[in-house]
Amino acid sequence: MQGLGGQGRVLVRAGLALAACVLAVSAVIVATEGGTFPGGPGPSVTLAPTAAVGCDAAGPYNPPERGSVGLPAGIGELCSGGSITLSVAGAVLDGWDVHGGIVVDAPDVVVRRSRVTGDGATPYGIVTTAAGSVRIEDVTLTGDFPEAAIGGDRWSGERVEIVGVTHDGARLGEGARLRNSNVHDFAPAPGGDAHALVLRGTGGNVVVEDNRIELGDGPGRASAVLLAPDKAGRRADGPVVIRGNVLGGGRYTVQQDSPSAVMTDVVITGNRFRRGAGDIPLRVSRRAVLEDNMYLDGGPLPQR
Repeated sequence: MQGLGGQGRVLVRAGLALAACVLAVSAVIVATEGGTFPGGPGPSVTLAPTAAVGCDAAGPYNPPERGSVGLPAGIGELCSGGSITLSVAGAVLDGWDVHGGIVVDAPDVVVRRSRVTGDGATPYGIVTTAAGSVRIEDVTLTGDFPEAAIGGDRWSGERVEIVGVTHDGARLGEGARLRNSNVHDFAPAPGGDAHALVLRGTGGNVVVEDNRIELGDGPGRASAVLLAPDKAGRRADGPVVIRGNVLGGGRYTVQQDSPSAVMTDVVITGNRFRRGAGDIPLRVSRRAVLEDNMYLDGGPLPQR
């Protein structure tokens, strides 16, 4: 493994299990123990910056075929590692098999062509801090995340697959985007509730577009989309747009947690709902704009 040019030797954390991987040095990350997660166990131990960014074994990046969702088929071997923190602006994490989670603590980070598997202790698969923003593309998240597979503000997901998770699929804070993705086949923890997508923060400036969000039926499957802001919103925060999705499952497939809650504009348009919601498919405030929403078979939805 080579170092960072004239910057001296590259130090690699043993827990990342890099022996089988050749790393491409295109940015720098700081690898830490899993305690960097909010509420995570134990203190965090920050080691020296490493060049653990690109995984040469995965091969060069090529845009996936049309219709691809999640980790693309046909890429090379992934580099295996534990929980890590990305703390340098513009870092690109490509071709990794992460057991635990990823904390994004810098702006303009990219996580692509990777798989993140929950270990039952790390709260999130990918989460932003107050300093972080991230683009997530061609990534599969699966397993036991006690909070959610994705969380935080200022993240965007393209061609993401969230499958077989035990708690929430994704929590969308301010500036979150999810497009062309598949969230499906949940495995709720006994006695718990799982929502596929949950809008947090002010519930503003969020886009959910052209996805398949299918929570499934049965105990613990609460809502495919839950609007549950925990901060007062302002019109300037931007609208919530839920557009062009296939949605299914839950007691209420799309639910506003408190119809009287202060939220920015909510626009729900062009969505197709699967039949079989435990109660009704759409339960939102009368202030929400609803247009061109119907069942997959063309039937009209019941009144909200």
